[in-house]
This record gives sequence, C-alpha cells and structure tokens, in this order.
Amino acid sequence: MYIHSNINNFLSVLVLALFFSFTSCAYFNTFYNAQEYFEEAEKLRLEKDGEAIPITAMDKYGKAIKKCQKVISDYPESKFVIDASLLLAKARYYRKDYDLAIDNLRVVQNHGNPIYVEEANYWKALCKWKKGNVQTSLNDLTSLLASASSKKIKARCHLSLSKIMKELKKYRESLAHLEEAGRLVSNLDEKGAIYGRLAEMAFELNEYDLANEGYANVIAHSLSKEKVENAHLQILKIFRINKDYKTAQKKIKSMLIDDKFKRISGNLELELVQLYKSQGEYDEIESRLESIVNDYQKTAVSAEAYYQLGKIYTSERWDLDKSSEYFDMVSKEYSRSIYSPMAKNYKNFISIYQNAMMDLKVHEDFKQQEDGPKENFDLDSLKLQVSQKSPPNRSIPELFYQIADIEAFNFNRRNEAIKWLNKIINGYPESEFCSKAMFSLAFIHKSQGDSILAKTIENKIHEQFPESDYSSYLMKQSGLLNFEDSKKIFLEAESMIMHDAEIGIELYKNAIKKNPGDKSSLVAAYAIANYYDNETKIDSALKYYQWLNDNFPLTEQTIEANKRINAINSALLILNPDSSKSIKQAPN
Repeated sequence: MYIHSNINNFLSVLVLALFFSFTSCAYFNTFYNAQEYFEEAEKLRLEKDGEAIPITAMDKYGKAIKKCQKVISDYPESKFVIDASLLLAKARYYRKDYDLAIDNLRVVQNHGNPIYVEEANYWKALCKWKKGNVQTSLNDLTSLLASASSKKIKARCHLSLSKIMKELKKYRESLAHLEEAGRLVSNLDEKGAIYGRLAEMAFELNEYDLANEGYANVIAHSLSKEKVENAHLQILKIFRINKDYKTAQKKIKSMLIDDKFKRISGNLELELVQLYKSQGEYDEIESRLESIVNDYQKTAVSAEAYYQLGKIYTSERWDLDKSSEYFDMVSKEYSRSIYSPMAKNYKNFISIYQNAMMDLKVHEDFKQQEDGPKENFDLDSLKLQVSQKSPPNRSIPELFYQIADIEAFNFNRRNEAIKWLNKIINGYPESEFCSKAMFSLAFIHKSQGDSILAKTIENKIHEQFPESDYSSYLMKQSGLLNFEDSKKIFLEAESMIMHDAEIGIELYKNAIKKNPGDKSSLVAAYAIANYYDNETKIDSALKYYQWLNDNFPLTEQTIEANKRINAINSALLILNPDSSKSIKQAPN
C-alpha cells in the first residue's frame, strides 16, 4: 500500500515535471522562432542600407509578430513576455504600426528591467518621430543619449538622430551623428551600412576626405561583397576628383591584376577612361572604349562604353551616322542598362537634327529655283536626296534655331551653334526667333568666358526687344523661364562644371538653400539634376528631380523631371526589384 502510494506520487511529480518542461520548451521555441524571423528580416533590411524595407523582410517581420503574439497570449506567465513585447513593438515599428508598437512598449516600460526600459524609450521616441512629433522625438533621443548606460542604445540614438537631421536638411549634424554611430556600433552588417550611408552623404556634400574614410570603413567592416566593390570604385572617383591621378591609376592597375576584383574589372576600365578624360588624354579614350566593348560583350559595362562612344561621335568626331550606330548598341548589349533611355534620347536628337538639315536643303532647292543660289548650307554630315513639291512647314530661322539648340546643348558643339545663331540675328532680324537666338548666344559667350561680348548682346536684347521675356529675365524682373530657355541657364552652370565641377554645382546648391521658394531655384535645381543625370549619378539626379516635384509641381521642368524619374526607376526596378534607390513619382 505504501509502495503503491509512493509510485503514484512519483508518477504525479513526473507528469507535472514533463508538463512544465513541455510548456517551457513550447514557449521558448515559439519565442526563438520569433527571434529567428526578426533577425532574418533585419539582415534583409540592412542589405538595403536600412532605407527601404524589401517585401520579403516585411513578410518576416509579420511572422515574428505572430509568434510574439502567441507567446504573450498562450503563455502570459512566462519569463519571455517582456522580451516578446519588445520584439513585437520593433517588428510593428518596421511595419509602420506605430500606435500598436507604443502599446507594446508601455508593457516593457512598466514591467521591464532598466536595460529593457532604455530600449523601450528609444523605440517609443522613434514611433513619435514617424507619427510626426519630430521635436518631441529629438528631445527624447537627446535625453536618452545623455542618460543611457548601454553603448548599443547610444549608437542607435546617434543613428536615429542622424536620420532626423537629414530629414530636416541639417546635413552636417547628420554626418556628425553618423560618425558617432559608426564608432559605437559593434554589429558588422550594421557598421558597414552606417559607414556606407556616411560615405554617400559626405560625397554628396563634397566632403571627400570624410567620404574616403567612410568608404574605407565599408571595405573594412561590410560583409557584402557588392558594397565593398562599390566602395573601392567610389574611392577611385574621389582620387580623380581630387586630381590625384597617379594614385588612382596605380590603384586601378593593381586591382585589375587581382582576381578578387575580377567581377568589377570592366568598371575599373571605365574609371580609367574617366581618368584619361580628366587629364585631357583624349587619344587614349576611344581606343580604350573600343577595347572594353570587345572584352566585356553583352554586359552593362559594354553598354556604357557604347554610350560614351556615341557621345564622342556627336561632339569630337562629328559623325552622326556612326554615333547613331553606337547608341543603337547600348540596349542591344544590355537591355537593362541605365544608359538605354539616354541613348534613345540622343538618337532622337540625331533624327531631329538630320530632319532639320533635310528641310533646310529643301528650302535651299526652292530658293535656287526661284531666285538663284542664295544660301550654301553645310550639309556634309548628311547624305540625303531631297525630293519635295512644297517647302517645309517650318521657316528657315526656326530650323536654324533648332539646329543651334541641339549643337550647343546636346552635342557640345558651341562654336558651330554660334554660327547658326548669327545666321538668324544677321539674316532674319524680324523673325520671332531673333530674340531667342540673341539670348542663347549671350549665354554661350558667357560660358566661354567672353563676358564683354555677352553683355553687349544682352544690351541689344534690351534695346531691340524691351518687352520680351528675355529682356525681363536679364533685368531680373522674372526668374521663371520656360523649359527651353532653362537649358540655356544650364549651359552657364555646365561651363563652370567643366572648369571646376565642385564650384559650379555648389553655387547652384547655395542659391537653392538661400531662396528655396524663389522661381530661380526651379532653374537651378533642374540644372543640377541634369548635370547629375548626364554624369550618371543616379541617386543625386533623383534627389533633385524629386525636389522639383515637391516644390514646383506644376511647371514644365517638373513634367520633364517626372519623365526622367519614371525612366530611371523603371531601369532600376528591372535591375533590382527591391531596389531602395527607386523613388515613387509624386502626382503631377
């Protein structure tokens, strides 16, 4: 009887032990699964530098939320409830459920230990920021930064303060906080992402020494091979910008013979082309590009090389048929190339130019039939047989103007453009295109350093066309020009950029900062966006195109900006469906 009773007691204890052991394992496994989903989501988010959260990461945050909810609802007495509540709040923050996240954080603040409370305070400050309470969030983060005992929390505060300062356009303060965050954070993935962000912002602000240091830290800490390779390429650009050509060439040559950089060898070759261009070694450029298209066929690299060859043949070589062939090859080499839309634009300009020249030939034929030879247009670039019974709809001065516009602002042939513009001014003074021609001519001469001649032409505009928009603009009575004329203003910036890119762009940026609401900022921003677009600095181009969208939504410049936003985003989304560089077009 006694033995039987002991056996029953032993079995009861064993059942209870097994039950509690099973229950403990169950909620531990559930929470462990939640942590796994959250960490996987974090890795995906950090791979995109933490700026845009991929759909796959959002899905994993959602799975983490479900597991945390199960721990809290099914095992309310377990020791993991506080951990689950904090993890739940963080996952909800990334899914933009800020009010629900704050509810979970209150549980942690009321029942967690001091370390948990610090972290809860941090995430609550972030939720306030995202809900629009920016100043309150800044105050909370600054206070937490001063009082926190955790190095990890301090690093996070610096990182978040950097993001807020960037949002407030306080870029220097943002950089300072990024530096501190990079110094304090220990996770390699996160450290690499922070230094990458710091380097990009410093590069944008022309803080090249700091950018160089940031990219060096990306190389040292990032676990992403792609980010490390990109950092090396950016450092080469910084050497080029700083005119340290010898160091850049030495680094490129050493990297080209290192198998570790085989994947970006084509990009290194292209950077070498940029070095030749910067040093004026134009004889080397074409042969190097021809070598690239042969060595890296059917790649993004060969597509870019064909694009650059096309530009050479619209300017230095002046062979439009050959240029058109090169531009055709861009999309054939690599259909997803970011240069494809630009190559198509150039082909379109070539077509417009050739059609205009053909129309001029028709006008010439009619004049010869009616009055004998009067004009002798330079048609060496065209081999066209013209047969037409009636003259073209467009007048001769209109055709002259269109040709000059393309020569100057698309083909980089300003001296040739001057000849066409002078034909309008001297031969057709009564034409509506005369004032336009004089306005463009003044900008071209100013861009070439002849400010005296430019001023003389401007005075003639005031005298001959005092009521024109061009006279008004020159008298600073109106800062808003139509899209066509804003290209002329871009020429002046482009000229400065040719001599000193940093000064030219910085002048425009300073003008925008001083008078962001002024109509002249519209022209300045469009000029900056165009420059970055032509230089294929996609992030910067998108930034200024979007600035136009946000600040001047109903202008012709913004219509053009939206076209480029769509074209660039389409290319980026094809290249990478989760690309964080793609931005949403604002409604027009």
